[in-house]
Amino acid sequence: IILIGILILGVIVLIIFNNNNTSVKEVQNQSLSYIDDIDTYKTLESSSIINLSDGDTFDLEASIVKQEVGGRMIKRLAYNGQIPGPVIKVQKGASVTVNLKNSIDVDTTLHSHGLRLDNKFDGVPDITQEPIKPGETFSYTLTFPDEGVYWYHPHIREDYTQELGLYGNIIVDGELGYWSEANQEEYLIFDDFLEQEEFDSEKVTHTLMGRFGDTLLINDKKDFKVTVEKGQLNRFFLTNVANTRVFDLEFKGSKIKHVGGDVGRIQKEEFIDNVVIAPAERYVIETLYPQAGTFAINHRGQKIGEVIVTESEKDSSISTFNQLRDNSNDYKIVLDNINNFLSKKPDKSLRFNIEMKGGMQGMMTGDNMQNMDHGSMMMDSQKITLMGMEMTKDQAIEHCQMMPNMAGCEPYLNNKKPQDHQNDGIEWEDDMAMMNQMSNDQNIEWQIIDQATGEKNMNIDWSFNQGDLVKIRIYNDPNSMHPMQHPIHFHGQRFVVLERDGVPNKNLQWKDTTLIPTGQTIDVLVEMSNPGTWMTHCHIAEHLHAGMMFGFKVK
Repeated sequence: IILIGILILGVIVLIIFNNNNTSVKEVQNQSLSYIDDIDTYKTLESSSIINLSDGDTFDLEASIVKQEVGGRMIKRLAYNGQIPGPVIKVQKGASVTVNLKNSIDVDTTLHSHGLRLDNKFDGVPDITQEPIKPGETFSYTLTFPDEGVYWYHPHIREDYTQELGLYGNIIVDGELGYWSEANQEEYLIFDDFLEQEEFDSEKVTHTLMGRFGDTLLINDKKDFKVTVEKGQLNRFFLTNVANTRVFDLEFKGSKIKHVGGDVGRIQKEEFIDNVVIAPAERYVIETLYPQAGTFAINHRGQKIGEVIVTESEKDSSISTFNQLRDNSNDYKIVLDNINNFLSKKPDKSLRFNIEMKGGMQGMMTGDNMQNMDHGSMMMDSQKITLMGMEMTKDQAIEHCQMMPNMAGCEPYLNNKKPQDHQNDGIEWEDDMAMMNQMSNDQNIEWQIIDQATGEKNMNIDWSFNQGDLVKIRIYNDPNSMHPMQHPIHFHGQRFVVLERDGVPNKNLQWKDTTLIPTGQTIDVLVEMSNPGTWMTHCHIAEHLHAGMMFGFKVK
């Protein structure tokens, strides 16, 4: 019986390969994961900090490097040989030139995520520029109108290039006193990495849930450590560059003071217990450790790094740390009319959905799914019949997680695993790994739908005037085939979240990216300040490549 199940699964895999007209040999030839002469490439280096002044020019190269992982050399991609790429520090109001040379094996661009810069330097292929071919160089003029923490990455095949290491921070400093005085600043980039990576040059895989890694990293290190002094105020700039994973961070041994995020300071500083940070989001926090020792940085209870606290002869910063500053003047343009913005009808409304096509749809609902279930079910004597298919209770629970609106699923929707997103609307892990691995940009389409017109993705046609304050309602439909969270990113503009599920936001933060959990409705107010043709998209890399994006114009 077990052999029959294996044979059936094998037939399904062959069907998938045949549907894609791809032989095993062709798949090997299309792989971006390996190179024959890896030993000839430079070894990965640690990240550096680059201070740039107004008018400076900086040369940046995207290249292939090697890294030892688990006793073997693997292929990585790096900016200037570093992962993370160099931390670029500039002053608000500066203008610098970045010359990007492409020395990797696919086309690329440079997207300076979150900057309200000149549209032609936004790095979106075929919209703001032509792709940079291998061997070519493109010059970007970057301007920095806002303080905050930003990051740079490609905007072509992010699922591959960003995952293998092409990312780095941009820190824009304000005038003296913009932040509280800190003893030290640290730049922490959170990521996960799938050590047995496979990437196809012809298609993007893992489009159902996005590519989860099996190794959690801070600044590309499994054993990350940072040293601070007892009793001193530290400012940590946090960035999540993972393809799909949401991090839930605790800093043991210290209070966390939330002081800012994507585009500058938060309206009112506040003490928090943890930081939930979605892909592409950034947080600015301050910490103070009252005792010397070693303290964990945890993600959902799992230690992913350490803070080593040493003794200090300096006076304690506790009085400064305990002060909560009010930055409401940074939000005057919103607060002066907040009641009108909350009460007015949305100018635009969006809904998230998913459509399964071709072989994936057949696997989910047809004979393939039935045969697959039978192949594994035979090992369990307890059977459940659901939509004419026999399966175990565990399989029924998993099946109904995928399709919660399927007839007969009601008894199994309250039996979810502890990691599921029943309460918080977030998928923390890849609990459907095989289905996710089989999904790709040819059999899955993620959709952003304009509620007024019914148009979706790149057929959406929005146009605004410079200076407009646009209220947009976004609904993450829990009744879609596979509902999950989506981090939504607006290029070239900034926004605040006005409401979540009808509850007004009492503490505003200028943002360019925000997480929308399953079933949630949010209202955002976008300041359309920057002329050009811009993108809005989900920042799960695989969802972007599966269609979840649209363009808008600001005139």
